[in-house]
Amino acid sequence: MAKSMVERYEQLLAQDPSSAVFVELAKALLEKGDVTRAITTCEQGVVHHPQSIIGRVLWGKALLQQGRPAQAMEQFDQAVAIDKENPHAYNLIGEVLVQRGLFRSALPILRKAAALQPNDARVRLWLEQTQQSLSGGPPPVVADLPGITANALTAQEPLDEPSESTPSESSEPGAPVAGAPQDEEQPEVTGVMRLPIVPLVDDRDLDGLPLPPSESGESLAARSGGSPQSKKVEVVMFPPKRPSGTMASVAPPPPPGFGLEPPPEDDLEDTPPYSNRVTSEFDPNPAQEEDLPPHEASAPAEDEEAQAAAGAPPPAGAFEPEPPAAPSSGGGLLGDLPPPDELPAVPSSARVSEQARSASASRKRTAAAPKRALLDDIPDAAEPRAAAAPRAARANGVDAAASAAAYEKELREKLAKTATDASFLSRHGVKLIAGAVSVVVLAVFAWVYLSHRAEQGGRTLVEVLARTERVIALDTSTSLDEALTLLDRAREMDEGSSKVWALTAYTHALLFADHGSTPEDRQQALAALERPGVRAEHPGLSLATDVLVADEKGKEAARRALLNASVQNSVELEALAGSLLLEMKQPEKALERFKRAVENVRALVALGRYYQDFGDAAKAHQMYANARKLSPEHPLARIGMAESQLVLEQDLGLALADMESLGKNKDLVDPLRARLLLVQGRLLTELGRYGEALALLAQGTQGPLAFDFHLALGDASRAAGKLEEAQQSYEAALKADPKSEDAREGLGRTLLDRDRVKEVLTRLDGESRKVALVRAAAHVRQEDWKRARAELEKTRVNNRYPPEAVGYLALADTMEGNGEQAREILEKAVNAVKKPRTDLRVALGRVYWRQRALDKAQAQFQEAMKDPRDYEAACSEGRLLLARGLPDMALKPLTQAVERNGFHGEARDALGRVLLALGRTDEGLKQFERWRNDNPDSAKAQKGFALAMLHLGKSAEAVESSSRAVKLDANDAEAHRLRAVSLFATGDGKGAFTALSRANSLDPRDPETFCEIGQAFLRQGDAENAVAAFAAARREGPEVPCGQAGEHYVHPSEGGRAAAKALQGIADRAASVWDKSFAQTALARVLLSAGDVKGAQAAAAEAVRLAPFNGRAQLALGLVAQRQRQEEPARAALTKAVALDPANGMAHLALADLLVRKSEDLPQAIKEYEAFLKLAGGAEEAKRVKKALPPLKKRVK
Repeated sequence: MAKSMVERYEQLLAQDPSSAVFVELAKALLEKGDVTRAITTCEQGVVHHPQSIIGRVLWGKALLQQGRPAQAMEQFDQAVAIDKENPHAYNLIGEVLVQRGLFRSALPILRKAAALQPNDARVRLWLEQTQQSLSGGPPPVVADLPGITANALTAQEPLDEPSESTPSESSEPGAPVAGAPQDEEQPEVTGVMRLPIVPLVDDRDLDGLPLPPSESGESLAARSGGSPQSKKVEVVMFPPKRPSGTMASVAPPPPPGFGLEPPPEDDLEDTPPYSNRVTSEFDPNPAQEEDLPPHEASAPAEDEEAQAAAGAPPPAGAFEPEPPAAPSSGGGLLGDLPPPDELPAVPSSARVSEQARSASASRKRTAAAPKRALLDDIPDAAEPRAAAAPRAARANGVDAAASAAAYEKELREKLAKTATDASFLSRHGVKLIAGAVSVVVLAVFAWVYLSHRAEQGGRTLVEVLARTERVIALDTSTSLDEALTLLDRAREMDEGSSKVWALTAYTHALLFADHGSTPEDRQQALAALERPGVRAEHPGLSLATDVLVADEKGKEAARRALLNASVQNSVELEALAGSLLLEMKQPEKALERFKRAVENVRALVALGRYYQDFGDAAKAHQMYANARKLSPEHPLARIGMAESQLVLEQDLGLALADMESLGKNKDLVDPLRARLLLVQGRLLTELGRYGEALALLAQGTQGPLAFDFHLALGDASRAAGKLEEAQQSYEAALKADPKSEDAREGLGRTLLDRDRVKEVLTRLDGESRKVALVRAAAHVRQEDWKRARAELEKTRVNNRYPPEAVGYLALADTMEGNGEQAREILEKAVNAVKKPRTDLRVALGRVYWRQRALDKAQAQFQEAMKDPRDYEAACSEGRLLLARGLPDMALKPLTQAVERNGFHGEARDALGRVLLALGRTDEGLKQFERWRNDNPDSAKAQKGFALAMLHLGKSAEAVESSSRAVKLDANDAEAHRLRAVSLFATGDGKGAFTALSRANSLDPRDPETFCEIGQAFLRQGDAENAVAAFAAARREGPEVPCGQAGEHYVHPSEGGRAAAKALQGIADRAASVWDKSFAQTALARVLLSAGDVKGAQAAAAEAVRLAPFNGRAQLALGLVAQRQRQEEPARAALTKAVALDPANGMAHLALADLLVRKSEDLPQAIKEYEAFLKLAGGAEEAKRVKKALPPLKKRVK
């Protein structure tokens, strides 16, 4: 069909995809030979028209032409399944199969069609011709058969366009079939489509069939006008309809040798997928052919002999007349049929009974058949008997000519009998010898051919080279070795191929550059380049090879030659050029080169490395992932992808597993193996497997990547809490590269973890962002906000701060009174991302704490603690709980913080104080000892140690340690207060008052300091000032236990039972054992004043239990025992009270009052009175003591 019609159909189908015009378009495309588009059109059309029989048959026909018989028969199956009683589908399929020369497949189809249309002569004629071809007769000439599907499959061409096909025959009975002269005017025939010339029979269809006699061949030659013989027949579909009552168009037998050429495709029933699912009806076997009546099988031969003897076609009257056919508008069988839905059912007389069907061996199905056969449930047609060939008429008269003819006939019979009596060898010996020689020659040729193909792997040179290029593109050691093997095979095929030698040179160059640098690879690469035609015909591979194998002298020249070359379509050259341009710091030009090699593994790996160097881990990961799609085992792509995943913190477990798998590759060169160990160690560190990471990273500290390994080893040691080893690793890295910012940052953070803040500020200097951030963190530890801001300003880029710097700035704002703004900034930073940074959560928690939003602060700390490597969040939560008076709850997070970082001083200090508050003094002392030993220059460590010593009653050590703390940090109010308490314990009241004054001046709002001032006034017996001091403590800290209990301690007789009840509540709520002890001491004094001696004794005993080295508790216990007239317990308790607190004048007075009762103790009593007057000369009791002291002294004399 003309192109305009195809376009017209396509336009109609585009306007309405559900239109039935797809059938016409498919016909037109098949006529043009565009099989692929015809298949697509049918496939899309049957979606909208699943009941279209013609659409599925056209689809199957197109699949046959494409060489896909199994799929074609599936479409024929579906066409039949639409309506099994409709002969429409069988007519279509039968005609298509006969046109394709698939007679054994067409035979059962035509039988079904004949069974459904017993009165249709055209169907019977097609069936007879097909049966004759399978019974040894000539194949049917489709051009001579009346079309049975003319209306269904004819492509209707417009009348104004000339037909592109030439009619193959005349409508007259005697017209020649082929070989008409070119210049003879041919009658115009419409509705005719010329199909491709195809062989009509398969070699297997001719097996065992005798060749037609030479006379028939001569007769055919004479009948065809002397046209040359051909092994293929031109098939013309849908010729004009012949008169139905004549058989003049029956095809003559083919010329000798017809059909011996192998067909382009096998019969459908021989295709394994189809033969497995179609019953025996589709695969007629020799037994079925033998079932035909003998006269049917011999009828074609007899006809041919008769026609050859007569020398003319048989008369029309020799055949039985056919029933007249109804007028047809389309010239074909389907043109005479009503629509498929109006076809009558097959008469019951034409059906075969179930008993006959089940008894027929040809209809049995195998149990394993997965699908119903195409022609199930349709009875076979009764095979029409072939018409007997007419015999030649004999002469009526006897004359001389007749006698001569009779004599000649008798002579011929004698000669024929003599020839018949000859032996088989004499008749066929020459043929057998010729056949045997031919078989031997063919066998030798086949053996030589197959042997050669086996040696070459069954591939041609083109296939081997294509395979080689694909293998080289994988760019792995294994693939390059395989490429060399393939190239050896290619050289055996064609040693002079320039492409073979070019690929050989490039492969050896890659092995030299990336996989060992062996001199042999370089020499072989250079030798291959010198082969004739290599450089001229393959300049891209040649230039790339020159660069890869160039020595130091020729490297620059080779690179310039490659970069200046104008070679087209060489991805190897473009990829290498891009890598060279990246080394030359020309990324723009490099990217332009890489765009021309987007599917080259080496180009993608180079791009990934480029993005890695510029800190774009996400883009680098994408490039490496694309490279692995092309070459899954590429080592550089795998390592680079793992490094990117490490930075992105994505799929770390999968990355580690991939690296462990890659480590088993024995072909890895040393540089790649070192890089593999490095990334593997870093992954182990991130996954918390510190022991494995440290052992693995220690292996590379002496190799070419020693700096990187020292740096990674420092990170792993720091994460594992081994800060001393981490510091040593960072210092080794700095020794290898003194300018490394990463090493300086690592060292600074390690020193911060060890609480060596001053050392950080001393050893780290410079203007880099990383160093400035570490110095800012050190100033934050010192709470020097002004200097911290100055360092943080250095970290700003484009008016943006790093996230860590944002946290520090928020803390500075909070401490300087701008907490609301700091809180808003931090909340926005934390809530803006799905996984906020841990340090930002800690900073926000501290801001909440400062604003007294304690629950919100604790929530932020708990979220931050989910990071297994964070210790500051755990420490902050513990300190918060301790400040809220919950030391028992603070113990767990503080213990976790110390486990994560044993050098973190703040965590050690808080944990030690919690243990002291819980009365676990010895354990608390160990925390402070370890901290002080690790960092002896830390004022906080010295201060904590002094507190532990004080609670253990070791006042001298407490004085020494507290004095060291004051010296290290003279502005620490708590250190001065602890020093004052320690001095009181040693009896230095004057020095103690001085230290208290210093502490109060440094922090005039500290309630603990006011409590200690009140205790100092009580030691002097100054009740009025003591009451004022405790009142000040309650003012500054209403919840402080010492301020609440102090008021009742000064005036025990004023509160009565109400005071006792209040003191019991204070003792229960107090967080520390010393606060509980002080409340119990005050309770004992109150109860003793109220006359409840027993209750007072219990309270005093509890106070001593809680704080056994507290002088006030021992004093209360002694006073209660004295009231109970228990002199020995009283004397022991009061003696301890004086020893533990020698600066307490009231303790000396109580002891003196006890000792004065016995004359032998008068000297000691006088000393105690004198000590009292010295310490508390302004007390009310001083007058009594001064009055009683002289008589006592006289008594002693």
